[in-house]
Amino acid sequence: MLSFYLITDLHYFENSLGACGEAYEARSLTDQKCIAETGAIIDAAFAQIAADTQINLVLIAGDLTFNGEAASHEAVIAKLNALKAGGKTVCLITGNHDSDHEAYAFAGTERIEVEGTRREDLAQLYRNFGLSDAIAVDSTNTCYVVQLSKGVRMLGINHDLDKKNRGLEQHMDWICQQIKDAKQSNNLIFGMMHVPILPGSPILAPIDDATIYDSQTIAAQLADAGMPLIFTGHMHMQSVNKLVTPSGNFIFDICTGSVVGGPCALRKISIDTNRIMRITTETVHDFDWDKNGMTAEEYFIWRFNRKIAHEISSGLDGKCYAKLVRRITLGKLARLLCFCAHPSLKNKRLPDIAIELVRNVFYGDQPYTAGTPEHQYAMKLLARLRPFVRLAEKKLAPKHALFGDFPALASQLMGKAQKIDNNAVVDLRQGIVTELDA
Repeated sequence: MLSFYLITDLHYFENSLGACGEAYEARSLTDQKCIAETGAIIDAAFAQIAADTQINLVLIAGDLTFNGEAASHEAVIAKLNALKAGGKTVCLITGNHDSDHEAYAFAGTERIEVEGTRREDLAQLYRNFGLSDAIAVDSTNTCYVVQLSKGVRMLGINHDLDKKNRGLEQHMDWICQQIKDAKQSNNLIFGMMHVPILPGSPILAPIDDATIYDSQTIAAQLADAGMPLIFTGHMHMQSVNKLVTPSGNFIFDICTGSVVGGPCALRKISIDTNRIMRITTETVHDFDWDKNGMTAEEYFIWRFNRKIAHEISSGLDGKCYAKLVRRITLGKLARLLCFCAHPSLKNKRLPDIAIELVRNVFYGDQPYTAGTPEHQYAMKLLARLRPFVRLAEKKLAPKHALFGDFPALASQLMGKAQKIDNNAVVDLRQGIVTELDA
């Protein structure tokens, strides 16, 4: 039995660089994750992990710093060394925010440039967290393989992609050879990479940054080579997705939310000798910060909601209908379109339900399946707006087939009959995933 914690997207920001003032507040308003709070949250997460005497392995799937600040890397490494000193083994990869990024801090109304980190320096900086124990390393230190336990290997794919997430294709020969070597020695091998290979939600499929470049091809290559599983981050969301190739092979992409913002996920994973994987998810119980009387969970939800509310408000600015959209309730909208809203929905404002639906996508296990008042309302709304929906489908479907059926898309986004994004059992021999019994 192999057991480990999986976390990702620490985005640590060294507050001594400056984390206050007008420029900071403007940046913070647009972010799902916390910034100034990252140190307190990471300390709390590491304390929870350290207190678990049953699990000694921790995997971290990239984006260790806010924007690759040299001071932030120095502080993260100190925290990781403390975790190791407490008896934990840490294996990690880096992400797109860890190097060659615009490193900056905040001073009053200004962003100020600070010392950043070069991509070629990351391997040495984090050598003691996986790479030094590798049984195989590619020629550019982009990827490495580590033997985690008898019969289980991990292939860590460090972020070495361009701004369009291209570049992994250059390393596929080496990667597939490592998968072949693992199979020949009767080892299960799984991957860990920062950027997903499968979109975490259907609505993200058209977005280039949601996956690596040519993701379907690469996912199929990995599956057909014999890798059934990869852990990813980057999108700050909870999702479990599966691809089946024409040859009948499969791969699961387990995407995990950022530990420093909603959904703030710490996954606990075990894989037994029959290759049955159990995934459970917990969150940071509390952290040392003035949260205005909120619990940690409430604080993360508040931060998430604030970001989406800001985006909605910014999108409405200057629009003649902005005041109506901001104030209208679902009950009033239903009456305008001549249908009835369930009593539980009548007093909900349209922006509030929109925020909730977006949050549900990122938190996973969307609850509003067919038959729920929310799902029924959405289907009635789309039916009433069918002429406009058809025009939108006709215009957008040529760009992506996803938009050819808006009601079907809405159903996928609102509800999942099988709740597997946070807690699941995965049979890595048969490719079957089921809900984990509470």
